[in-house]
Amino acid sequence: MGPTIQHLNIAYRRSTRAKHLRITIAPTQAITVTVPQRLSLKRAEEFVQSKQAWLQKHLSRMRQREEIQPARPELSREELNKAQENLFARLGHFSNQYNLPYRKAAFRCQKTQWGSCSGQNNISLNINIAFLSAHLQDYILLHELCHIHHKNHSKSFWTQLDQYCDGRAKQMAKELRDHGMKIRA
Repeated sequence: MGPTIQHLNIAYRRSTRAKHLRITIAPTQAITVTVPQRLSLKRAEEFVQSKQAWLQKHLSRMRQREEIQPARPELSREELNKAQENLFARLGHFSNQYNLPYRKAAFRCQKTQWGSCSGQNNISLNINIAFLSAHLQDYILLHELCHIHHKNHSKSFWTQLDQYCDGRAKQMAKELRDHGMKIRA
């Protein structure tokens, strides 16, 4: 078991936009607790204490991932541009194949998400997708395209995504979670 809650470095951050307490663990294993304005710091500390088992479990998983995953290689600007072109071409292919038209696509440095689809059907892809295997890249592209019709993760969203992923959407989502980014409670 790792260090106790008292020995963890936890940063508490007030937010005027937050409606709920939220714990975020960064890939560096830095822990941030987002605290809504209306809640006391004491309540936030009690919340963290109640989530001690959850924190330990996820910190342990992150440490295990670090041990088994090799460091990501560095990509040159040229390699990154080539990856972007390839991803955008595949996004366009899937968009046409499944009749899921998006407005525009962007390649960004996102901290917490592999991708997103805005209300205006603009798709943003995290540049770290370039380091994933092709089947996980395709899963992310299809996931974001499904948000064209379903702006949430409803049952109908998962049904549609599952059709495009040969019945393996949930399995691929789990595999993607094993690759990291940030973990939220």
